[in-house]
Amino acid sequence: MANADSNPTVLVVFGATGDLMERKIGPALFHLHEKGELPQRFRVIGMARRDIGDEPFRRCVTDAVNGHRGSPADQSVLSAFVQAFSYSQGHFDDEAAYGRLVDTLNEIDDDWQVCSNKLFYLAVPPESYRTIFERLAASGLAASCGGDGGWTRILVEKPFGRDGKTAQELDELLGTLFEESQIYRIDHYLAKEMLQGILNFRFSNNLLEPSWDARAIERIEVNLLETLTAEGRGGFYDGVGALRDVGQNHLLQMLALVTMAQPASPDADAIRASRVAALRALVPMSREQAASRTFRAQYDGFREVEGVAGDSRTETFFRVVTQIDAPEWAGVPVILQGGKAMGSVRKDLVVTFKHPHPCICADERHTTNRVVFTLEPTDSITITFWTKKPGFSSELEERVFTFMLYEKEEKTQYVEEYARLLADAIAGDQTLFVSTREVRAMWEFIDPIVAAWADDVVPLETYPAGTDAILGRASAIDTVAPPAPEATRQIGLLGIGRMGAGLARNLLDHGWHVVVWNRSPAAATALEPDGAVAVASPADLVRALLPPRIVWLMVPAGSAVDEVLFAPGGLADLLAPGDTVIDGGNSRYADDPGRARRLAERGIRFVDVGVSGGPGGARAGACLMVGGERADFVRLGPLWADLSVADGFRFFDGVGAGHFVKMVHNGIEYGMMQAIAEGFTVLKASSYSLDLTAAADIYDHGSVIESRLMTWLEGAFRLHGEDLEGVSGAVAQTGEGAWTIEVARETGVRARVIEAALQFRLESQRDPDWTGKVLSALREQFGGHAVR
Repeated sequence: MANADSNPTVLVVFGATGDLMERKIGPALFHLHEKGELPQRFRVIGMARRDIGDEPFRRCVTDAVNGHRGSPADQSVLSAFVQAFSYSQGHFDDEAAYGRLVDTLNEIDDDWQVCSNKLFYLAVPPESYRTIFERLAASGLAASCGGDGGWTRILVEKPFGRDGKTAQELDELLGTLFEESQIYRIDHYLAKEMLQGILNFRFSNNLLEPSWDARAIERIEVNLLETLTAEGRGGFYDGVGALRDVGQNHLLQMLALVTMAQPASPDADAIRASRVAALRALVPMSREQAASRTFRAQYDGFREVEGVAGDSRTETFFRVVTQIDAPEWAGVPVILQGGKAMGSVRKDLVVTFKHPHPCICADERHTTNRVVFTLEPTDSITITFWTKKPGFSSELEERVFTFMLYEKEEKTQYVEEYARLLADAIAGDQTLFVSTREVRAMWEFIDPIVAAWADDVVPLETYPAGTDAILGRASAIDTVAPPAPEATRQIGLLGIGRMGAGLARNLLDHGWHVVVWNRSPAAATALEPDGAVAVASPADLVRALLPPRIVWLMVPAGSAVDEVLFAPGGLADLLAPGDTVIDGGNSRYADDPGRARRLAERGIRFVDVGVSGGPGGARAGACLMVGGERADFVRLGPLWADLSVADGFRFFDGVGAGHFVKMVHNGIEYGMMQAIAEGFTVLKASSYSLDLTAAADIYDHGSVIESRLMTWLEGAFRLHGEDLEGVSGAVAQTGEGAWTIEVARETGVRARVIEAALQFRLESQRDPDWTGKVLSALREQFGGHAVR
């Protein structure tokens, strides 16, 4: 923040004689003063109930600064600093006290001959908020000067309510006085250098970010474990508990930073919007899920702490296993853990990567790579990786790269964080402050867990204070949700054509156990050298898979799907309740609901998936349009992530929706291909002697029509020559274009381009030409279709 005389500011601290002023605000302000980061014209007015004057208040500030420094302060600098402080005594509900505050602020403005900026800091318990807000409004203190005059802003400390309802009430109250742009909600963890460092580590570099999603990451852990007990805070802590004290705010903010998408810009609004999206993607738990996916415990002796009820059911330790309902994180378990009275301090965020498949390593069980962001006891970023040991053997050894954020530098707890927050509040930068939408999203996730615990859905365990004994017992819930990898990374594929074979090899590369069947056995057995298990019948395929099974169909649309599913001895007879059938072929969307209903009668799940990208995409990363029910989409997240290109899968709600989106995709494809074919026919017929391969190449480098289709056309010219000798001018069609036109007519939509493209293909069977050759060549390039 610039040290500007044009930024005269008055900070009013309500609760100025309390713990917050002594331990955080006073020392932080002096830190800013030493660094030259406060406005030249700056005053602090403390307001509290104690009957003291200016000088006693200044002595309190002096003692606070001296008591929280690693080295003695320059007393002359400190003496000059505290002269900016004054004291205004009064109870928070005393109207006269606010009148005196108005008089003091007016005197400062008259002295400075400006309308100064006013920053109100509520360093008081939340139960005092309403009174202060109402008195601020009645006194006129909350109003800004207007025009080019000074602003007014308010700083509010966590907790932001006790639950979603009280948080909303607080927001509504705040909203009667201030705009969201004036409200600065403090979660001091956001101001920690390491958490700011996560943002830069991810988005100021391109080293790991391309792999920062479910395709490469196996799990995420956020830990806030401390050796401190609840001594001195018993009454407060007993009414809040560990989950609301650190889980609802600190842990979720840390998680948001590590899972948020790239912000649209470096502005505060964009960064906070990305944090909101990450928090809203957390899946709230049902009571049944809370029973199996959460753990809580209380340390022995907590009930003897002053202020704690003798029969307290408050947790001092918790562990929560959840997941994120977002395509880029589907299937990645998230572990949130916090607690007091532990045997050791652990405050970190651990991102564990998947084991590579295939792995160039002597031991497939070697430890996976990790990125660890550590807050205490040292601020550091650690990356673990593997390299070959020197010598003749192929043995690997683990190496560690560590970056120390505060190497050989003293840190005073809270001072740097609060200094940054105060400076940003004066500067008007809300990046490190919590927005109302973040608060709402955090409570939406936490409230169901708190409610389940209140009903004793989860037993309250106990643990010895000063030990880590509880950690092993708590980790038992990790295998409950999501299911253990061994039970999910297996799949059966029926229909091993060009697409099916590509999907099978893709999954094998990602470490899946793949069982394959094909009506013509040779196609299935051809995958055995790649690691697939080929079987002789669908019944053998079902027997080769552990329940709950995932079976993927890649058979032709229409009767072939119904035969595989519902013929006597078909999959409907073979599979068990809880198994899942995925139709990944180009089935007609209208056929899906009936199939889903028939399977649901037997307890079998049904998912429809449109797959685009051709055999090459199936092999190396496809585009997946997933229909059905969201719960199935989330549950099968690892499958979508492994099969698709980056950001290459999306959910569309409703049975048949995936196939519907794919059908329209193919109709659009008809029109795009037709336009390319006709355009190149014009180029070929022109009076110029044009190099059509060069034309396709230049169109594919930065032009408006740059596309994979253009890349494939260039490949076709290089393969067959520009006359496309041997390529048929009669163009095949497989139904999706006609279905798209039928739906367009039913809904009253004119799809003239797609209809004309389909009509051309039909007419090309009777009257083939060179335009048809281009279309056939394109179909060969992306789909492997025959051209003769």
